[in-house]
Amino acid sequence: MNQLVEKFCNFSLAQSCCEDMKFFISYVSSKYEANAMKAISYVILGCLSLLIFVLLRRNKPKPKPNRPLQYTRSFIIRELHSGNPALLRLATEQYENPKAFDSAHALNALKGELQKDFPDLMILQQKVKELEMLEEEDRAEKILRPALKEATKKQKPHEAYEFEMLIVEVLIYKGGISDLKRGLQCECLADESLKDARRPLFKAIIYSLQGNMKKAEEHWDEFNVVRDPAFGPQIDFVTFKQHVLRLQNATLKVKKKGADLSTFSK
Repeated sequence: MNQLVEKFCNFSLAQSCCEDMKFFISYVSSKYEANAMKAISYVILGCLSLLIFVLLRRNKPKPKPNRPLQYTRSFIIRELHSGNPALLRLATEQYENPKAFDSAHALNALKGELQKDFPDLMILQQKVKELEMLEEEDRAEKILRPALKEATKKQKPHEAYEFEMLIVEVLIYKGGISDLKRGLQCECLADESLKDARRPLFKAIIYSLQGNMKKAEEHWDEFNVVRDPAFGPQIDFVTFKQHVLRLQNATLKVKKKGADLSTFSK
C-alpha cells in the first residue's frame, strides 16, 4: 500500500498534495481494512481523471477573436488580377453626374504614390479612376508613362506590369480609335507570366468598343475561365455589352463636348 502511495506521489502535479493523500489513504485503510484497497483505487482513479480533465482544459486553445481581414499587398494583387474591380467599375460607373474630385490633389497623390518603392496599387487605381472621371485621362497617361519607363529601367517588372495595366485602362476610357489600338499593343496584354483576368477582360472591352463582337466574346469567355469567382458573380455577354455601350456613349458625349468647346473658342 505504501508503495502505491509513493508511486502516485511521483506525479509532478500531485506532489503538492502528497501529504494530504497519505493521510487520507491511511485513514481509509484503518477504517475499511479489507475493502481499503478497492476504495483507495477508486480515489486514485478519480484523482487521475480530474488531473486529465484539468490538463485537457488548460491546453485547449482559446478561440481567436474575429479580426478584420488584413488588406495585404498580396491580397490587393489577387483582387486586381481577378478583374473584378475593373468589371465592377464598368458596370456601376455613373458617367452623367460623377462625384466632385480635386484634380490637383488626385494628380499629386498619383505622382507621390508612383515615387514610392512599393506603391499602393489600390491608391493608384483610385487616383487614376478619379482623373478619368474628371476627364483628365491625358494627364494621367503622361504621369504613368515615365513611371513605367523608370520601373523598367530599374528592373522592377511587377511594378512596370501594373503601371502598364493602368495605362491600358486609361486608354480604354479615353476611347479614341488610336487609343484603343495602342491599348492592344501594350506588352502587359500579351504577357502570360501572371494569371491575370484583366488581360482577357480589357481585350474584350477594346474589341467590343471597336465593334469586333466575335473577338470580344472570345476574350469574354476566356475571362470567365480565368477569373477568380470569389471576387464577384459572373455576368453574361449580353449584359457585358450593355455596360460597354454605356461607356462608349459617355465617351462620345465627352468628345462632342470637347469639339463644341473648341468651336466656341474659335
